[in-house]
Amino acid sequence: MKNQLSYIILCMSFLLSIGSCRKDADPANKGELVPIKAEHGVSQGNPIVKVIGAAGGQIATPDGMITVDIPAGAVDSDVQFTIQPISKTLASATGPAYRLGPEDVTFHKDVKITFAYTEEDLAGTSEDYLYLAYQDKEGYFYSAYMTEIDKAAHKVRVNTRHFSDWYLNRLFHIVAIRNKLVANEETEILLYYLEQWPDGKVCRRDREPIKTDTWFVNGPGKVKRDRNLEMENDETGVAATYTAPASIVQPTKIAVGAQIKNMVNKTHPDRPGTSGLVIVQTEIELMPDEYFTWEVDGTTHVGLSNDAALMGSMTILMGTGLTGGISINLHADRTDNFDMGNEAEPDKFGLTVNISSGTDVPYRGVYYKCNDSKPYYGKGKLTIDKYGSIGGIISGSIEATVYEVGSGCPAKTKKVTGTFRLRRKL
Repeated sequence: MKNQLSYIILCMSFLLSIGSCRKDADPANKGELVPIKAEHGVSQGNPIVKVIGAAGGQIATPDGMITVDIPAGAVDSDVQFTIQPISKTLASATGPAYRLGPEDVTFHKDVKITFAYTEEDLAGTSEDYLYLAYQDKEGYFYSAYMTEIDKAAHKVRVNTRHFSDWYLNRLFHIVAIRNKLVANEETEILLYYLEQWPDGKVCRRDREPIKTDTWFVNGPGKVKRDRNLEMENDETGVAATYTAPASIVQPTKIAVGAQIKNMVNKTHPDRPGTSGLVIVQTEIELMPDEYFTWEVDGTTHVGLSNDAALMGSMTILMGTGLTGGISINLHADRTDNFDMGNEAEPDKFGLTVNISSGTDVPYRGVYYKCNDSKPYYGKGKLTIDKYGSIGGIISGSIEATVYEVGSGCPAKTKKVTGTFRLRRKL
């Protein structure tokens, strides 16, 4: 899905040098740059600790999301280096954040910090807009201008002589408040961006953030620019509203985005995108009046025949398609969040998923341990956000782990996620 409608950004967005980032901005109207300041993140879990001496070495997290290379001669003697995962306090950041230690050491040579990024980290942005950023002791954030991008390896790198709290930051990103719509429904699209002082301090503009944006839809429906977002979530930007078409026959993926003119980067001309034009877009799925779509280990299934009914005290939600089916039995009849378990108990739900591959392979939310006849239940969460009367809509989402029936001990597992909007028959 992401490969079909990737987020495209064609140029760098910021003039990271003295003056405005917009070539034709009116100084009287562009507003003031306000530095972003926040509390430091809270430590999460245990730190990675390693002693490295004058010969140099490397410290990294087990998952490889951050690696720090210390060259020979960077320190004179043995030093205890640490990588501490922390909570993020920079709204524009993506992926994990880390506190690198020790913070009171100035290295004799550049130390290389490498962050890895995933496809999820690129949601609403692109590699061209990823920069490493650090937070100083007073709580201000600074962009590392000379961040290098390795798109093939999905990594960004920077050289530094000091440690502090480090983030993977997005200079531009776009968000759809709702990414699944039926006919005539609307959603707000938010385009955020940040600016910098000449010293790299990350800032937001207190008014008149962007005037050169135009919006587009690659597909049916329409989009309209609404307003500027001024100092919202420590970011400035623009809000627009997308309206789905009056008729949707089958599931359709579209892109909604914006073009922004006169954005230039003069501080790091080797970075991709120096034409002065920014294009960002995000994906929205247009769905028929009723739908049930679910993914099993990343493979998408679409229900062609869907049902929703209340039978006694049990809500039954079903979807059947060419590649399989899904059935939810919920012991409740209201909107709420529910845990997977014994469906005979109130406020619990059971789940069955069938995968068509020559023969139907059933998976269920219940399993049995080796030499144990007691039933156990996997982790699962069902959200019902709308529960209508007969003829009305039942909608929500599900995320759960299911177990292959008869696959042995221990049972084979699969991850299931899905969303639904079903018209209630009974």
